[in-house]
Amino acid sequence: MELSERKKAILKSVIDAYIRTGDPVGSKSLTESRQFNLSSATIRSEMNDLENMGYLEQPHTSAGRVPTPQGYRTYVDSLMERYFLGMEELEVLDEVMSNKLVEVGRMMDEAARAIGSITNYATFAFLGGGNSAVDRYETVYVDETSFLLIMICKDGTIRNRHVKLMEAITPELLAHTKEALNATLAGLSAEQINLSVILSFEEHMGESRAFATTVLRVVHEMLGSYDREKVHIDGVNKLLSYPEFMDAAKFQSILNLFEQRQRFAELMQRAIPGQTSVILGDEEKDEFAPPDTGFVFHPITVNGQVVGAIGVIGPQRMDYKKVVASLDYFASGLSEQIGPSELPAASESPGTAKPRVLQERNGEHHAADDGK
Repeated sequence: MELSERKKAILKSVIDAYIRTGDPVGSKSLTESRQFNLSSATIRSEMNDLENMGYLEQPHTSAGRVPTPQGYRTYVDSLMERYFLGMEELEVLDEVMSNKLVEVGRMMDEAARAIGSITNYATFAFLGGGNSAVDRYETVYVDETSFLLIMICKDGTIRNRHVKLMEAITPELLAHTKEALNATLAGLSAEQINLSVILSFEEHMGESRAFATTVLRVVHEMLGSYDREKVHIDGVNKLLSYPEFMDAAKFQSILNLFEQRQRFAELMQRAIPGQTSVILGDEEKDEFAPPDTGFVFHPITVNGQVVGAIGVIGPQRMDYKKVVASLDYFASGLSEQIGPSELPAASESPGTAKPRVLQERNGEHHAADDGK
């Protein structure tokens, strides 16, 4: 049986109210809200139908209704309105993305903290590991004592490091260094850079061998720092402010989840570039998200390949509108920072496709496209 427009409107109102208050919602409260030109008896009848259809449930006799995972799924996929970030929220995220010289990993860590402060949920930033060979190197002159070293890897990931020096350099030296790196180290992974390769690079650098040593040390650090997955967690204690996580066992299940890096890597393999995913704990067959929790994440992509993600975990009644809007905004901005098209000039790049909310059951979040 398909949902009528009236049932959809009532379901949306019930879920909005439950997200806002955490209390079961009755027909009387919907009548008093003056959202519907309907009698309390009619609303009660519609809510009873929604319960029979599996969208709502009654936690105990004489209580109002609360959403089921099926109700939340319908809400996330097709009912919730678009949330417009306020000026203060936008400023918080824009500040994170304003420094073009920070590494992607650091920017994502800072964004996790910022999104946590905006949403009041626990957040995570994940970067996948790997030992991909470097396709090419780029250098960007910053000033006479610093420069940006950029690795563009064959797997599509982009790594960058802001290098500060004790001695002055020139744009000409930096251009020569880029040529030497691409002539000797391009196409090689960390394991393939042996003594012969190092000597060849130093020979290309000629009289600038001291600077060559510094560059090689930075290359080694950059390659070595990406050999495993990284998960930055922020704001787990925020969850204790929600009744759902007062139970010690439930809270411990969240802590256990954040300790399992490999689970994040597996989750990223299912991510669709440019799309926000919502997982509901009671709905997910492989139990990635614990019961009574909602898990929302947006993958970070380079050249169409997922290299990490940023996400939020909270109670199943979390404010999905605000969470999705925050993640979409940051992911779009980060894509503009790290994509490859403008890297030779400035370490910035194009954004990903316009995001939308999807799950394995499909269903599109219209609000992310054009809604209000």
